[in-house]
Order: sequence, then C-alpha cells, then structure tokens
Amino acid sequence: FEPRFLYWADQLGYLCWGEHANWLLDVSTPAALLYFLPEWLEAVERDYSHPSIVGWCPFNETQRGQDDRVIDAVYVATKRLDPTRPVIDTSGYIHVRTDIYDCHDYEQDPVKFAEHYKALAEGGIPFINHNEKHTYDPNIPFFVSEFGGARWAPGKEGWGYGNDPKTVEEFIQRFRALVTTLLNNPRICAFCYTQLTDVEQEVNGLYTYDRKPKFDPAVLSAILSQKAAIEKE
Repeated sequence: FEPRFLYWADQLGYLCWGEHANWLLDVSTPAALLYFLPEWLEAVERDYSHPSIVGWCPFNETQRGQDDRVIDAVYVATKRLDPTRPVIDTSGYIHVRTDIYDCHDYEQDPVKFAEHYKALAEGGIPFINHNEKHTYDPNIPFFVSEFGGARWAPGKEGWGYGNDPKTVEEFIQRFRALVTTLLNNPRICAFCYTQLTDVEQEVNGLYTYDRKPKFDPAVLSAILSQKAAIEKE
C-alpha cells in the first residue's frame, strides 16, 4: 500500500493486512530471498506504526514446488522485526509456518461450499488448498481469506469466478448463503469477500471500478451484520 492509503485507513478505522507483490517471483530457490527479503522488511519497517495494519502476509498463493525454506525464512524475519502482529506465511497456499491458517475458496454452489467447512465445525479438517503436503493445524485460527468472486457486469466484458448469477436476486441469494455459512461456523475466525470493487478486467466487485454500488448497500450490510457463531461463544 502507498503511505496515503494507510494514512486514510488509520483515520477511517479500516483494518488492513500488510502485503507485498510476489507474482512471478521464483520461490523454488533460496536466491529468491536476495530479491524479496530486503524490500519486504523495508515495507514492514516503513508501515510498522500504522494502527490500521492488523497483520503481515508477505506471499500470496505460492505454488507446488516452492522451497519451504524461503517461505519459512521470511516468516521468521517478519516475526523478529514485528513480534506484536500475526503473520500469515503465504496466503491461501501452501503453508509452512503461520500464525493464522487461511484458505482461498471460490466454490459458487452454496451447498458444496457448506460441505467444505462442515467437518471444521465438528472439530475436523476443513477445505484446504493443496493439502497433499501440509496439514491443517487445529491449534491456530482458521481464516477464509478469499471467497465469492462472482461476476456481475450485465452487458459488459470481464472476468469473475464460476457461473454468473442471472439476476440481482440470484446474486444476493448466493452472497447470503456463502456469508451465512461462514458466520455460522464457530471455528472460522474471519473471512474476506472477493472483492469490494471491480479491478481492471475483474468485474466481481460489490462496487464498480469508480466506486458506485452494484447492489443495495443496506441489503449487503444486513447480511454481513449478522452475529457470527464465534462471537456468541
């Protein structure tokens, strides 16, 4: 984030994760640390005092073939620089050492989506991206950090996840079902919907690129304002 963004996040009460660009970085070799680590730690040091930042996440969706030593080294260095905040080692997948276990789940069918987290509610293992290598740790919080993502841009070109809703009512019905599934699960500590606004070719925002609402904000607010199961314990 640019400093101006974090300034206004501080002023307006937004909660943010401190993140960094890593797409196309080859994390299959320790040489990646030479390029990535100095810039990442500089960003952490620069933004350390922003109260809007609630945690750090240096990588996003690192893939099969990653060198776990790279992911772990950045996690350790981040914790040493800032031991006060949680660190997600690599958002979505594939986790090595992390303070919060997160996943990215773009299943659009509410019934199938609910099945992904049924076992978690009962103390079992939830949906996990690429779980053949790393297993879920039930002793740390579980966070669905990306979900939803349905395209809504009638009459326009663009991209979104899965099949497009045909009407506003269908979109709201799907949105409510996905959100309610997560809210009702006592073992899910947080979630983040993809995404707030359209971004370039991605037209799966709740708002347009120029920040105009696609749906009735009051309806979305009512859905998101339901008390979560984790708040009732």
